Amino acid sequence: TSRSTSAERFVGVVSYPWHSSLFGRLLHVLFHAMDGDIPSIKSLVVLDADGKRIVSRHYKTGFSNTAEENAFEKKLFEKTSRNNAKNEAEIIMFDNLVTVYRNTSDVWFYVVGCQSENELILVNALSALYDALTLALRVAPDKRNLMDNFDTLLLTIDELIDGGMILETDPSTIVNRVGMKGSDGGVAGGETAFAEQSFKSLFASAQEQIARFR
Repeated sequence: TSRSTSAERFVGVVSYPWHSSLFGRLLHVLFHAMDGDIPSIKSLVVLDADGKRIVSRHYKTGFSNTAEENAFEKKLFEKTSRNNAKNEAEIIMFDNLVTVYRNTSDVWFYVVGCQSENELILVNALSALYDALTLALRVAPDKRNLMDNFDTLLLTIDELIDGGMILETDPSTIVNRVGMKGSDGGVAGGETAFAEQSFKSLFASAQEQIARFR
């Protein structure tokens, strides 16, 4: 009998009585993780035209404090701010990391990955962020409307990336989920919160199972 794959064994360990888009996302991520090919990033950074942070997320980058993060972001901005990347993403190597970036009139978006990460995956993640924000805000994102809709910015990032792992890159799907999370109370809102909590609990349990199988 051939040896079962980690994904096949995982299905026998983790089961759930309901099927939803959240659970589907979990299985998609975990099956890739077991094969060691899950797409991930090191950092997601959004800066204004002066190089000041609007929001940033750093995942397993080795930065020990906020000062080191700010120093990295400052150098990144100085390296890229003179280039025009309004029409399409630009790609550079910076501090032995692959960085893709794009800017609007006064906002700079960066997605940073390790050297071994596929550049197209990073570009896809960056485009998903930019396009989802454009759809949600109904205008190309600039500093003012990002600050006025800061919760939308944070929720969009959360739907795109979790712990550095790329969860979703379809802009319309991201915007729909952001809209569900941002809706006022009600039963639907309660169900969404429950599903999200279940997703996170199941994900933590699944990570433990993966570690055991490896």
